[in-house]
Amino acid sequence: MRITTADLWSPEPGRLLRWDVTATAPGRPVPLSLNQRNHLAVADAGEATVWLAAAFDVDGPIDVTALERALQAFVARHSSLQIGVERTEEGPVATRYEPGTLRWLVREEAHPDAVAGMRAAVAHALTEGCQPYGYAAFTPLAISRRQRSTVVLGMDHLLADAYSTAVVVDELAELYAAFRDGRGQPELPPAGCFAASVAADADQPVEVWHDDQRLRAWHDFARERDFTLPTFPLGLGVEPGERVAQASRVVELADAVTTDGLAVAARAASSSTYAVVLAALATAVRDLGGPERLDLLAPVQTRGERAGERAVGWYTTTVPVGIAADISRPGLAAAGESVRRGVGLGDVPLDQVIATLPEPLRPLRRDVFQVSWIDYRHLPGARQADARNAHHLSATTLADDLQLWVARTDAGLTARVRRPSTETAREVSDTLLDVWRGRLQQIASRELAPAG
Repeated sequence: MRITTADLWSPEPGRLLRWDVTATAPGRPVPLSLNQRNHLAVADAGEATVWLAAAFDVDGPIDVTALERALQAFVARHSSLQIGVERTEEGPVATRYEPGTLRWLVREEAHPDAVAGMRAAVAHALTEGCQPYGYAAFTPLAISRRQRSTVVLGMDHLLADAYSTAVVVDELAELYAAFRDGRGQPELPPAGCFAASVAADADQPVEVWHDDQRLRAWHDFARERDFTLPTFPLGLGVEPGERVAQASRVVELADAVTTDGLAVAARAASSSTYAVVLAALATAVRDLGGPERLDLLAPVQTRGERAGERAVGWYTTTVPVGIAADISRPGLAAAGESVRRGVGLGDVPLDQVIATLPEPLRPLRRDVFQVSWIDYRHLPGARQADARNAHHLSATTLADDLQLWVARTDAGLTARVRRPSTETAREVSDTLLDVWRGRLQQIASRELAPAG
């Protein structure tokens, strides 16, 4: 699975097909998760919301009937894609529609004759179709070509997370191949129900966390930062309150051999590869004039037994992590402990964190400094991802802070960088990537000192 952004993806030209999906019968009300409510609050404030998309290749021109049947079967499996939201005077109201009542209409959207035109047409269709309000907040596309075609399913973030894109590729590819070859609908592993998970959480009595040490850890982190959210500590050429167009870059951080070396170093320090990558990042930031401890937010998976491995939905929460700029063996061990503590904080509902803070959190920027980690080797369809040319695409919007996504595959580590489109941000992020790579190489290629 390759991670990229809408402005960097290079789809070959072809016939661009788009499906419009509408609900033709009333549905039933369902609750919204905290993530979804916060996401809608951003839309209500007039901000552009974010979509993400899964893309993969299939042989030959698109069989429109087979792909439509595959899409219908996929939506029927995953409740998050059955949910639509409307604005009301009382606030957002979510409705779940029966898959059999949905109407699917396909049309040719465009037929660009160059990569740039196709890229722009796909981005436009997904931005237009993947909006959080109304039904559907997802948009299926296909680029039909004579030899090899591409299927794209874009989803507003309201409906899905990064993990979900792997599920989309694996299941939609299986369904399409089966219908195209006349084999009928294949039997897939059971899928977790996002709507049921949210409803179950909403029906649970509110648990009192006031004396829980994990809640206190959240409070301590906020208090140490004077109740401000983490921001990237180096200047990016953006004034307070200013936002500029987002710029993106996707780079290799480490090849497979180096990444294996990082994993060995992590095991030797009773740490994790993610924690080692963060320790190297913190050290690189310090090398460029940053602090001795790098504070950041990290998305954490909340998929459990109830969701399982086959669930499409927004199953993440955000936790604070502080990583010391220290790549000695004790430093890597400490980084591992910091990440473990941070992941443990994911059990504390964010609404309780916010409600119990003695002071409200104050965002210094619209964006927050976050470093995401996803190991695609353990996600559905990992073995077929390269053969399918699987991609995880993200929208491009506005930015005022640096955000990083690190992905591990069999080929090593890749970083996707989201930053403001200023010259300062470009210089800082490019230099940071170089220094970060160097620190990762240092960890992977030597016996770590016992301290310092």
